[in-house]
Amino acid sequence: MEENKISAAETDFSSFDDEQEKEKELAAKQAKIEEDLLLPPDPDAILEVRHLKKYFTLKKTITGKPLSQLRAVDDVSFKIMPGETLGIVGESGCGKTTMGRTILKLHQPTGGQIFFKGVDIANYTQKQMNALRTDMQIVFQDPYSSLPPRSTVGDILSEPVKVHNVVPRDEMKDYVLDLMEKCGLRDYYYERYPHEFSGGQRQRICIARALSVNPAFVVCDEPVSALDVSIQAQIINLLIKLQKERKLTYLFISHDLSVVKFISDKIGVMYLGSMVEFGSKKDIFDNPLHPYTNALFSAVPNPDPDEKSERVVLKGDIPSPANPPMGCKFHTRCPQCMEICKHIDPEYKAIEPGHFVACHLFDDKD
Repeated sequence: MEENKISAAETDFSSFDDEQEKEKELAAKQAKIEEDLLLPPDPDAILEVRHLKKYFTLKKTITGKPLSQLRAVDDVSFKIMPGETLGIVGESGCGKTTMGRTILKLHQPTGGQIFFKGVDIANYTQKQMNALRTDMQIVFQDPYSSLPPRSTVGDILSEPVKVHNVVPRDEMKDYVLDLMEKCGLRDYYYERYPHEFSGGQRQRICIARALSVNPAFVVCDEPVSALDVSIQAQIINLLIKLQKERKLTYLFISHDLSVVKFISDKIGVMYLGSMVEFGSKKDIFDNPLHPYTNALFSAVPNPDPDEKSERVVLKGDIPSPANPPMGCKFHTRCPQCMEICKHIDPEYKAIEPGHFVACHLFDDKD
């Protein structure tokens, strides 16, 4: 693969065979996946994801063989340490939510490894996952549709406690009322129904439900995107308070960079199912490398009217994950696109310790 590697400086691709190069890329990626299969999990990480893939079949042959697939999550790798918050950002449709749900096995992964507390759960059955549901929970994006409308708050919060035998039945109501108080819910809400609450109060109920089984890891799937800005701050502060009190680890999915900056320790930037940049909060915000990351940051409103910021406007729409472009997936919209970007998929590599990027602009930096 190294012998056939073409530098970013070369511009003559007139005789370049895209299909042949694609086969070489896939073979090299598969070799890397098989090589990483033999590596032990990081003993310090609570969650380690390696080469995670989730494809949805769109068309099949008569024999059931996939003809076309939507690559919602395509070869994503990262790890989270206990007590950390990893923020995942990207445009709508980039695969953030699907990745979070696949990690929790709400979707069955197409490929890859998911190490939770050192154990690979990627091939776990639903029965095996039931034992892990107390350790892994999710807060959904829409606080109304994720709550059963015909159940009271007391029933909603008591059910997971009852199913997983968290406390004895005679202590259940006191346990639920204490949890409600810690999540900013009044005790007289116990007998009320979801439709009687505002969006912020409903999201507090969803957070309380997720924490009712004392999890160690929580996926927060855009938990504040449906709320007013003033309520967003309250929910974010509540999540931070609960994280400190309960020593929680978060995977925080959002498209709001200001929220992600406030709550996250590490940040991953996703585009069309792939991770294009990953690093600590300081690395990503002080030294964004990928053109897509720079474009996202330029779209954040600046509160200082005297400070002028240059907006990077991306042309065109995000391509379909069912038919991604050849080469770099971002090249059709990239303002710094080179000829090599149209033909060769960039390698995802570390530019500095802990700071990863997939871009041909950094091919010469190892």
